[in-house]
Formats: sequence, structure tokens, C-alpha cells
Amino acid sequence: MSNSVIRRKYYAVEIVLQSPLSVSGGADEYTDSDVLRNADGEVFVPGTSLAGAFRNYLNLKKSEDGIFGYSDGEKGRMSPVYVSDLAFTQAPAVTVRDGVQLGKDKTVQNKFDMEIIETGAKGIFYLSYLKREADMDTDFESIIADIFQGIVNGEIRFGANKTRGFGRLKISRIYQQEFGREDVEDWLTFAPQVKNVLAYKMAQSFKEWDVGRDAPCARYIKMRIPLRLTGGISIRKYSSQPQKADFEHITCNQKPIIPGTSWNGAIHSDAASILSDLGCANIQSKLNRWFGHIEESNSGKKSEQSMVIVGESVIEGARALPVTRNKINRFSAATINGALYSEVAYFGGETVLELMVKKDDDGDYLSLLGILMLVTEDIQNGYVAVGGQTAIGRGIFAEDKNRSIQYSEPVSEEACLSALYSVL
Repeated sequence: MSNSVIRRKYYAVEIVLQSPLSVSGGADEYTDSDVLRNADGEVFVPGTSLAGAFRNYLNLKKSEDGIFGYSDGEKGRMSPVYVSDLAFTQAPAVTVRDGVQLGKDKTVQNKFDMEIIETGAKGIFYLSYLKREADMDTDFESIIADIFQGIVNGEIRFGANKTRGFGRLKISRIYQQEFGREDVEDWLTFAPQVKNVLAYKMAQSFKEWDVGRDAPCARYIKMRIPLRLTGGISIRKYSSQPQKADFEHITCNQKPIIPGTSWNGAIHSDAASILSDLGCANIQSKLNRWFGHIEESNSGKKSEQSMVIVGESVIEGARALPVTRNKINRFSAATINGALYSEVAYFGGETVLELMVKKDDDGDYLSLLGILMLVTEDIQNGYVAVGGQTAIGRGIFAEDKNRSIQYSEPVSEEACLSALYSVL
């Protein structure tokens, strides 16, 4: 039975990192988790990571046939879609992020560090598909459009900590080239130049490419919560360099930030307190469902992904304040002779807390939105502190009365709170 090729379509997709990216191959030469590098030492993101994120977004199982093929025992089909590695057009800034694992009593259980590719790095990946007669009923264009729009909307993210602010991309430009059955000679000329964007006949910005396309059904509800920093904030960036401060607030591209992990810890803790005050009987199971968890046992590891994506916030308009004082012995609380302690914290400024809540079929996302509304109110009233040195007033925020909370679609506060109270 004939199953000849009827169409070939190629895309070259230029991207810009909207948040840090951490994709590790397991190496720990420089940190506990190094970014992937090829044999020439160049940083890259493997095509398998991209394709895996696309497949997950489309809710395709590996044993389920789809545009990325499938494998089910002795049955299977090769993917008609090819996804290349993501290569960076210039050597990106790679820095080290420190992290801590906290226990239930907020004590540090473990410290670790990891390499990240900083926000703003530019790169390109290539995607193509080969359509045969057997695929006549498959709308490749529509599916790929959904993927591109999912990337831009922040619903498709890549690498580690992608639900805690990492791995968000922006598509800046799309190049396209396609060939039909009758274009074999043109395709043979183009094929060796597939990674030369000048060989593509059509080039558009994402906005131009997206004009007239139907938006895919939103899988997330987005919240943007504008906030004012009322005092200072201190989230430690460690340094072993003698010329650096002992304690310096974390920055990205020279701007102070609040990592998604810090926001998540504060939100998670306040949500637990609210559930306790409301008399919830199964607090931990609710938190595990909403914020994800990893459970290890003799039978293996069981995990559930968070229904919340917590963005990384940039603080605009903050002032850096270096402080030097006597160093204190933390055991005796006495000064250490001849020793000084230096710190750089940031004060004032404005920021936006971005949350994305994944919709589920049973409507549990409404109760999650309800608890987040209550947590947001606590943050705006200064009841929730973020980061370190909270005992001296650091990490306190207030409502920005010049800007209101925005939702990506109409949301009923009454319906969300009612859903929350019904599951207690």
C-alpha cells in the first residue's frame, strides 16, 4: 500500500529566555547540577527536552499514537515531527544559583547550588514535519500552532524548576519553508541549508505569524498581583570571593529578583496556616495536590506535579544599600574581635507576583484559586514575609493601590471561595 510523502514543512524558531533556564545532564564539575554542554563546551538544550515538553503539553502518552509517534511493546511508529536541539546564537551568561531545602520547621536540611542560563539569552531551534498520505486527517499546522502559542503564553516551560519560575521562553521570530509533492528539486536544494535562516522564504515576528489564528483553549488561569516593597529584602546570594559582600541579595542581569522558589515557600506556608485556621482535616493532602510533592518509599518514588506555576519577580526601582557592621558570633552573641560583616540588601521598589493555576477536569483548580486569593490578601496586608531576616522587617510587601490584580479570564471570587470551603 502506497504511503508517499505529500508535504514537508520546516520551521526555524528564534527565542529569548524570559526567565532563567536550568537543563542538566547530571554533571557536577562546577556545581551540584551543571548545565548541559557539548564536546566544544557550548551550552545547549537537547531536542528530547523540547519534544518531551511539547508531548506533555498535548497530553500525549508515549504509548499513544500522535504527531510525535509512539512505542507500545512491539507496536510503534516513528515520529513524523523532528525537533532539533536548542542552540544559543551567542554564548549565554551562565551563573550559579544557590538553594536550600527547608524542613517543616523552616530549618535548613540541605544546601545545594546549580548552574543556570540567565534571562535574556537568545537561541534558535528547528522543527519540521513530514506528512504522508496516511496522515491526511492530521492537522499538523494547528497542533504546531498550539505548541508555539503555548510557549509564548508560558504554559510550556523547559528544564528544572519550571513550576517555580524557570524555563520560560519567548518566540521572537519564525521562519518557514514548505514543499509539496511537485517540489522535490527545490527541497533537495534547500535540505543542506535547513539551519541557514536566509534559505527560508518566509520570515515573520511572532505577532505577525499569530495574526488571525484561533487561540488554543487556555490550560491555565493567570494571576498578576502588583506589590510594593515596604522595607528591605534579603534573599542570600552566596559568594566565596573576598571582595564581595558576606550577604548579598540575589540579582539577575543586575536587577534584584525574588525567585519563584522563595515565593512558593512563603505561599505554601501561609496556605497551610489558613487551612489550619479553617479547620481543614487533610491539610497535607490538599497541599500535596495543589503544590506538588515527591514521596519516596521502598516501592520507589512517587511524584505529583504542582498545579501552580510561580513566576520569578523582578523588583523595579529598588535601591541597593551596603551595610558594614561588627561580626557576631552566632553561638555566644558576642562580637568577634577585628571581624566585620558586610551586607547588600535592596529597599523599596515595585514588583509583580505572577501565578498560573492549571485547570483540571474535576474543578479542583477553583478551590486552589480560592486559597491563593486568601494568601494574596495576606501578602498585600504585610502578613507574609519573603526571604531572610524577616525578624527585622525584611521581605514585607503591601498592596499597590495604583494597579489592580489581573486575571487572564473572568474569575468569580465568590465561586472560588465557595469551592474552597466545600473541600475543607
